[in-house]
Amino acid sequence: MAREDFEIVDQKPIGRGQFGTVFRARRRADGRAAALKLILHDGENGAGTIAAERHGAMLQQAFAARHGMVPAVFDFGADGDDLYIAMELVEGPSLEERLRAGALPYDEAVDHALWLSEFLDRAHAFSVTVEQRPYRLLHNDLKPAHVKIPAGGERKVLDFGMAKVLEEARELATDVGRTIAYAAPERLRSERVNVHADFWSLGVMLYEMVAGHRPYPALEDPRLRRQLYSAITNNAPRQPLPPACPLPLQAIVHRLLAFQPSLRYQTAGEIRADLERYARRDVPIALQYYDTPATLPVARFSAVALAGPSAWLGAGASTSLGTDPSPWLGGARSIALTELPPIAAVPPTEPMPPSAPRASAIGSIAAAAPTAVEWPAPSRVEGRRRSFGRRLVSAIAALWFVSLVTTEGVAWLFAERFRDTIPTIDERSVTSSHAAYDAVERWSPLDLGLKLRVNRPLVRALRAIGDRVIADYRREAPTMGPEEWRQAEEAFAWARALSPRDETLAAKQLLADGHVRRLAAQRARPPSGALAQGALVRFRDAAASNPGAFDPYVGMAMTQLYVLGDVDGALASLDAAVQRGYSVTRRDTALVGDAYMRRALVGRRRAALLTGDRRLSALLKAKADFERCVAAFEPIVEFGNAAKHLETCQAQVRQINQLTSEEEF
Repeated sequence: MAREDFEIVDQKPIGRGQFGTVFRARRRADGRAAALKLILHDGENGAGTIAAERHGAMLQQAFAARHGMVPAVFDFGADGDDLYIAMELVEGPSLEERLRAGALPYDEAVDHALWLSEFLDRAHAFSVTVEQRPYRLLHNDLKPAHVKIPAGGERKVLDFGMAKVLEEARELATDVGRTIAYAAPERLRSERVNVHADFWSLGVMLYEMVAGHRPYPALEDPRLRRQLYSAITNNAPRQPLPPACPLPLQAIVHRLLAFQPSLRYQTAGEIRADLERYARRDVPIALQYYDTPATLPVARFSAVALAGPSAWLGAGASTSLGTDPSPWLGGARSIALTELPPIAAVPPTEPMPPSAPRASAIGSIAAAAPTAVEWPAPSRVEGRRRSFGRRLVSAIAALWFVSLVTTEGVAWLFAERFRDTIPTIDERSVTSSHAAYDAVERWSPLDLGLKLRVNRPLVRALRAIGDRVIADYRREAPTMGPEEWRQAEEAFAWARALSPRDETLAAKQLLADGHVRRLAAQRARPPSGALAQGALVRFRDAAASNPGAFDPYVGMAMTQLYVLGDVDGALASLDAAVQRGYSVTRRDTALVGDAYMRRALVGRRRAALLTGDRRLSALLKAKADFERCVAAFEPIVEFGNAAKHLETCQAQVRQINQLTSEEEF
């Protein structure tokens, strides 16, 4: 089969992701409905994106054939430089749409969670060899929008593509995309994921199904993205689940959302087993860890045995037998509850001696107590002992004081020597100087020499080092590279540790860290989308910490265009930098030209898929972008590759003019 075997029936996309767009289509041979995903070879990491999506299609095809649970893949292959994937079209609402009406009944929420845990169990156990390389799977972006619930049909998990490939030889995969609200804290901090991140995402989904909202409802506004990131990564208290939610179900949610991955369920099979225990009204294992809505485990004991049948009920629910107080039963359903024996009635595990009557015990004690106490007079021997003890303590204190003064004196000399080296610290020697400082600090118990003689001038020097690297990047042709940015990031971090009240240092450290990640993403082959996304997070956090600064937006623009191929995002970021006072250089003008050229090339390829008026409209839009490209490159024709790109854009304008004049639309 080929791309031409599938016809797009509606130009309005039914799905749009980070790496591709999905259209409603039909298979020409039999008219069967299909979902056609188009992934364009766009940006410097286009080849890597295409290769990863192609592997994802192979894996999805194999997984669907073996287990179902995901859309079947009919065909995939090259479409010029681009990639197409034709797959089963799954109709019906998503779980996200179902949740817009509010929380689900507990039994329905558990049913969905059971199905998802079964999916994760099969996905994590799935292994297949693709092109002589073994792979395993993880979903990595599980959320309600990716779960389809067809009426009368089998549920399906969508978005089973690029970021889900985990090489058998590796323990972790790189995170190329993020949905913060459902992302595990370790995923947000390190951008690397394993199966435990999927378990956290399932926990957030189960929480949302039970409560009708996510764990931090006050931070749902997109403008509070940074605060939500901080809440998740710092384990901020979540809003409690509804009091009516059964405690065993709450315990399962809390274990799924344990901050430390080691305290979560270790396999999807364990999750499914606990949910099945809950469904048959048995005691989940999670209840032994989480008998309260805490985020850390409590002592392991049977909460049900201590609390009786009320442990299965929400707070405030009645435990009277013969009524129907349980919040999970609903309607006229009922359940017979048997009271457990009180703690006092349970025999001890070790034999206990018989207890004597209380009155006789008290009487015995009273009989044995003396009626008067005669204290012996102090003796001269005891006086001499006390005098010797005081002298010994005084001698030890004096020796300690002399030792302290001597040590601090030597440390002061070392601190003075280090102070003399501060002017020599530069963009290449921050790490070695930091090690020398730490050696002086370890020698000195009180750090008096460092605090009084070193720290203040050192902070000034470290700030100046980082500022020089930042200023260099504002130039048309920066001379400093990855190592200088790494040293700048360490300089700002070191200065922050010495001067924690200086809030400006935090924004600059984030900026430097963003450039470290940006450069690493560009050096990777293929360029790393995960590192690029991490760079964008640092740049955005830097901009939020210092709203008037333009440097973060320049870094964003470079990352968005030259690593992620996000043309519109790059242009918007550069515009934001200019609004904050940034002076555009020829490098930035070249970025604008590159952006328009890339967008025009994408539009030109997209026009080839269309017919009639839609084709004409797409060609004219591409022509307009090529003309903007020409306008950007003409004034800087001697800069970099501007002359070459100028010729490309001019040639494209001529070709489009010829096409629009010759073809009938």
